[in-house]
Amino acid sequence: MNLNLKISFLSVFLILTILGCSDKKTKHIPENPYLKQLTEKQIGDSNYYISIPKKYTIKENRGPDFSVYYFYPTDTTATAAFSGGFYFGNHPSQFEPGDSCKTEKMQRKILNKNADWTVYNCKDKYSIQSIIESGSNEGWNQYIHTFASANSAADLKKVFLILGTMKKKEPIKQPK
Repeated sequence: MNLNLKISFLSVFLILTILGCSDKKTKHIPENPYLKQLTEKQIGDSNYYISIPKKYTIKENRGPDFSVYYFYPTDTTATAAFSGGFYFGNHPSQFEPGDSCKTEKMQRKILNKNADWTVYNCKDKYSIQSIIESGSNEGWNQYIHTFASANSAADLKKVFLILGTMKKKEPIKQPK
């Protein structure tokens, strides 16, 4: 075999091997198709945003030093497969499960960080909650208590996908 042909063959082999190995290291994780059914919405007038189903809305209950936001179907006559909310304030308190509930701890992302979640399975109806530091530096809302309920394990997966979209954005400064 010609020396140039051997070098060419060896070069092509090495390039394909290197590309094949690097592809395995940076393997692309496909995005969940459910995320495409969601639309990003601002959580009240906060700097926080979350992607929720198009037929869902966010409502705020404001207190003197806290705010609670709920997301649920816009059509309030429809049975919600899931719903959830956020308490923004300095004194979050966790809720307790019913007597017939199994409790499980797990980690899932929120605000691009891993958070500890408590999952209550009450006869295949689920409630979840987590308390995280908000990082807002605004004084009145040091913590976010995130909570949700789901009617099935499949709906629980959707809730975790939705909560995983929560992010903080800096407000857009308006020109003076």
